[in-house]
Amino acid sequence: MSGVQPDWAALYLQHKDAMHRVAGSVLREAGMADHANDVVQEVMTSLMGSPPPTVHNWEALMVTAAKRKALDLLRSAEFRHAGPELGVEHDYADPTDVAKDVAEVIDRQRGAAMAWDGLSVLDERHRKVAWEYIALGRPRSELAEELGVSPARVSQMATRALKELRRYLDDQGGDE
Repeated sequence: MSGVQPDWAALYLQHKDAMHRVAGSVLREAGMADHANDVVQEVMTSLMGSPPPTVHNWEALMVTAAKRKALDLLRSAEFRHAGPELGVEHDYADPTDVAKDVAEVIDRQRGAAMAWDGLSVLDERHRKVAWEYIALGRPRSELAEELGVSPARVSQMATRALKELRRYLDDQGGDE
């Protein structure tokens, strides 16, 4: 390297617009065009810290460095995980009314809790059939073997269990 330092101020003034345009165009797609100034500043700091030994075209070097620095910024973990900045459309509440959906979920949960409580009115065998065959969908044949009855009997027990549960829920006001 020759001992002569380039005139950094003159080079910056001459090529700053081109560096800003390139950095801005790279960052714009990610919604981060406002970081172009930071990119140009980092390029200038880097070049001033360790100037290249021979340069034939300063504009090409500076513009290429700005583009690479902008791409490095996009690839950095900080910006990949942060995502783009939120626009003006995010300043307002979502107009979707979820009250009806919430009310339906609460009603289903109350109904499920009442049905769970209703299992207590069943004897042990009918409760097992209601829970394992009806609720969990366990095969009739497996449950029949466990209980020592026929698969048809499991179906009959399920029908009876459902009738008793329905009667319990009706008594508790489950149709509201």
